[in-house]
Amino acid sequence: MKKITLLLFIISLITFKTTAQDSKVKFGIQGGLNYSSLRGYDSYVDSNPGFAYVLGFSFQHQIQENLSIKADLNYERKTQISKGTIEVLEPTLPTEPFGTYKFKATAYLNYIVLPILLKYNFSDDKSFYINGGPYLGYLLKSGLKSNSNIPGLINENDEDTKNKKSIDFGFSAGIGKEFKLNGTNQIYIELRENLGLTNISDTPVINDGSIKTNSLNLLVGYTFN
Repeated sequence: MKKITLLLFIISLITFKTTAQDSKVKFGIQGGLNYSSLRGYDSYVDSNPGFAYVLGFSFQHQIQENLSIKADLNYERKTQISKGTIEVLEPTLPTEPFGTYKFKATAYLNYIVLPILLKYNFSDDKSFYINGGPYLGYLLKSGLKSNSNIPGLINENDEDTKNKKSIDFGFSAGIGKEFKLNGTNQIYIELRENLGLTNISDTPVINDGSIKTNSLNLLVGYTFN
C-alpha cells in the first residue's frame, strides 16, 4: 500500500510539473524605482521630477506564441520636488531674523494602479519584449512635505487628498528582457513609461490649465507558472 501511495505521489508530481510547464498562465511579483513628475504643475519655484518606488503583482496569459495579455496591480508613489528661496522682510517670530532662506517641498501621490497591457516577445530567443496599453489609478493619499532652514519654523506634512481627483487614467508602454531560470521560473527587467491623460486636480488650475501625472518605472520582476 505504501509503494502504491508513493507511486501515485510521484505520478502526481510529474503531472503537475508537466502541466505547469505547458501552462499559458504566469503569476509574478515586481518592484523598482519610480521617476515621476506632474505635468502642468504651475509654480514660481524650480520644480523637478522625484524618485520614489513601485511594488506589485502581475498576471499574464499567453494568447499566441509571441503575444500575451498582462495585468498588473501596483502600489505606486509619485513625487515632484520644488526648491526655492524665501525672503523674510517682516519677521513674525522672535526666532525668525531678516534674511533669505532656502526651502524644499515634495508633493506626493500614492496610487493603486491597474495597467492592462498587450505584450509581444521578439528576438531569436524571444527574450526581449515590448508592451503597451491603458492603465487606471486610484488615489489613496496625497500631500505636501515642506522644510526650510528658517529658524523657529516647524516643517510640515500636509495631506491634500481632497484637492485631487480619485481616478487617474493614462497609457503605459514598456520594453524589457526576460531571463529564464528553468522551465517554469524567470526574472525580467523592464523600463516602462506611464503617461497620464486626465486632469487629477479637483480645484481650478491657473490659466484654465490641468495637472497630469507622468512616471518612468524601472521594474525588476519574478514570474512562475
